[in-house]
Formats: sequence, structure tokens, C-alpha cells
Amino acid sequence: MPVSPTEISTARWKIALYLAGSLAFVAIALLALQHPDEDALGLELGLAFFGLCAAVFVWLLIQPQRLLLDNQGFTLLGGFVRSPRRVLWADVDEFFVYRLPRGGKMIGYNYKPGARTPPRLAKFNRWFGAEAALPRGWPMSLEKMVAELNDYRLQATSRDAPPST
Repeated sequence: MPVSPTEISTARWKIALYLAGSLAFVAIALLALQHPDEDALGLELGLAFFGLCAAVFVWLLIQPQRLLLDNQGFTLLGGFVRSPRRVLWADVDEFFVYRLPRGGKMIGYNYKPGARTPPRLAKFNRWFGAEAALPRGWPMSLEKMVAELNDYRLQATSRDAPPST
């Protein structure tokens, strides 16, 4: 029995929090630039960085990232994704939460041996914990998102398996 297609969008409230944090740092840098005894170059670099972050989060509020799940695989689109990349369930080993080298966590996945379309940097990326990863900002916890993705993948791929006797 086919699994019904599902769409998961990033949580706009999380993106709005990231935007608020970036704008707070922009405001702090602007206030600090009013005092001539501060390191102006460092403050200007911080202002530029957090200003760019704020612009990114504004864009993600306008064009949120979406994950489309169907019987064949998943597609990530929206945000800054120019050409959506489709990943087949048959190529994915499993989803898991992994720790980034400098802290934080992400949803990662590895490709099965013999996968048709692994990215060129997949083997290099594995040194950091996963061959590929999904962006942050989903509406549920990372652990719950991983469980949902793995359940969906198993349901979608089990329909292709012959019934056990």
C-alpha cells in the first residue's frame, strides 16, 4: 500500500527567533560603534556578519524550506535551494542525530553502498559525522524528526518488499 505524500516546512517561529537574535547583535554593534574607544573594525565586521544573518533569516521567513516525502524518496526545496535535489529512499541508509564538531546537532544520513547519486563530498563529509545533512529549523525536535523520517522511509520501502511467508 503506498504511503501518502507528506510535506514538512521549517517552523517560522524558530526562524523568527534566529532573526531576533541576529537583529539584537546588530543593535549591540550599532550602539557600541557610538563609542570611539571600541575596536571599530571588529564591531563593523560583527555588524556586517549579523546583518547578513538577519537578511538570510528574513529570506527564510519569506521562502521557508520544505521537505517533500513520497514513495520514492525526499526532496528539499525552498530557502536558498536553487535546484531541488531528490534523494531516493533506496539510497539512504537511515537518518540520525549527530553532533557537530564545534557543538550543536543536526539531522544526518549516510548513503547505502552502491547508491546511485551520492554527492562528491559524501566521503569527506563522513569525517564530520554524516555524509549528508538536513538544514535546521524544523517544527519538531531533532529526535522526533529523525523518528518520523525513518518511519516514513521504512513504510515507503516496505511496500516494495515481497510479503514474508
